Amino acid sequence: KDYEYILISIPPKNGTDIVIKNFQNILKNLNLSWITYLSATSVYGDHNGEWVNENSKVKPLTENAKSRLAAEKLWINLAKKKLPLQIFRLSGIYSQERNILKKIKTGSHRIINSPKHFFSRIHVEDISNVLKLSLKKNIIPGEIYNVSDDYPCSNIEVANYAYDLMKISKPKMIEVSEIESEMLKNFYKDSKKVSNNKIKERFSYKLKFPTYKEGLRNIINHNI
Repeated sequence: KDYEYILISIPPKNGTDIVIKNFQNILKNLNLSWITYLSATSVYGDHNGEWVNENSKVKPLTENAKSRLAAEKLWINLAKKKLPLQIFRLSGIYSQERNILKKIKTGSHRIINSPKHFFSRIHVEDISNVLKLSLKKNIIPGEIYNVSDDYPCSNIEVANYAYDLMKISKPKMIEVSEIESEMLKNFYKDSKKVSNNKIKERFSYKLKFPTYKEGLRNIINHNI
């Protein structure tokens, strides 16, 4: 009850946001300066590889994405009770600890033959930098922002670069129909390019890792 700044990164479960479920009555009565909910760009669903922004139609396909959108709506509804809420929709997150280079090193990575599948990424440091900048701004209640890098592209392109970077020969590609993991199958249902123009304008932010190339080079220089 004593805090003025709250960041919610807990994902919903079956369309239910456990923070709202357990704390909404407390939240309504707090004198908050900043409350931020981290969602996901999966809420946009499939846009056939076209660009999406914060005004684009949301049409989630997977159960996780539907839960994300349901949770967003719950938070927006709660914010009508005069909460200074903002929502950040995050693209696929990678970091020093979690990245394609580590998957390649463990032998668990597979290249999927889907060259027309476009996907957006964001390095965790760029997420934290945007959040830090947002602390210095007055929140526009209910505002939504995409957090993505400058270069959405296919995972084949990223994989080719990563294998070359590690000087490892590429394995044979597999087809989408051969994917065994349900989570990975769901990933290939959505194809879109996520625009980051709004965060750049709102927070005057220049990405530390504008594309996967800068991000992976930084990772391999420090970790691998």
